[in-house]
Amino acid sequence: MKERFFTFLLLVGSIGAIVVGVLVGGRLNELSNETLSLAGGMLLGCAVGMVPVALIVAVGWFALKWHQASNHQPQAPSSQQPPIVIVAGGQALPYQPQMPSALPQAAEWQHSHEARQYTILGED
Repeated sequence: MKERFFTFLLLVGSIGAIVVGVLVGGRLNELSNETLSLAGGMLLGCAVGMVPVALIVAVGWFALKWHQASNHQPQAPSSQQPPIVIVAGGQALPYQPQMPSALPQAAEWQHSHEARQYTILGED
């Protein structure tokens, strides 16, 4: 049923376009060259003016699709378990229970009261 309707619309539209083309073509013979050039210029100007409009519509359409795609992220049901994380790497560090030897050195360095010598480059 749908196909018949679209076929009927296509047939009626084709016949209508042919009739309008014959009527307009008959009238165009009676027009002057200046009028024909004006009409042709207006038609071409409108066609060229559609290029920026088509670009704006295309950019808007792509932006809308991109926005919809970024908002449509599948949501995981809350009844699932948390994801399993597997850490693969090199060997583990050996166990070192005694680390106090490094702390006094750091403490001595922090509390040193020696005056620092700075060299400023570019001055006489």
